Amino acid sequence: MAEPMKTDLMPAAGPLGLQEIGKLPAMGGVDRDKAMAFERPTVADPRDEIACLALNVYFEARGEPDEGKVAVSHVVMNRVASARYPDTICEVVQQGGEVRRHRCQFSWWCDGRSDTPRSRSDWELSNEIALQVYWGRSDDPTDGALWYHADYVSPYWRKAFELGPKIGRHMFYRVADDGVRLASRRVSN
Repeated sequence: MAEPMKTDLMPAAGPLGLQEIGKLPAMGGVDRDKAMAFERPTVADPRDEIACLALNVYFEARGEPDEGKVAVSHVVMNRVASARYPDTICEVVQQGGEVRRHRCQFSWWCDGRSDTPRSRSDWELSNEIALQVYWGRSDDPTDGALWYHADYVSPYWRKAFELGPKIGRHMFYRVADDGVRLASRRVSN
């Protein structure tokens, strides 16, 4: 089983820690307190879920344009909604890597390196985007993608799915509309 979510990621004087997520400024007109009143998209605690989503944005898409960060977040949410994957964000993000390093769904989770964000501004933005996506305040630019990879790698599984949009340096994939798992050569921009 994956190690439990870390709740002491950073000291208060350093970059933003998980305990400070509630202190983030609103993004795009979303007030955190009002957002918390809406129905939760998962059964887990929203603060833990948003923290897991923010960590994934930070480590998977920190150098990407904002649309790329949003896209990576939506892949996690699409997985939560899919019967193929676990039912919570933290379980999706922390899936795999229990037995062998580098055998997890998101490479940062089981690479053996620190999971502590170092850049305060990138961590704050990751939290803001996670909050937006978690509460359904953004459209899915991936059109339902469940997988992605950077454009400088060629994973073996890429030909098993329909190629969707390329956003930033990431290529996004989904199951074909007809349910057939065949890769398409088209790339949307």
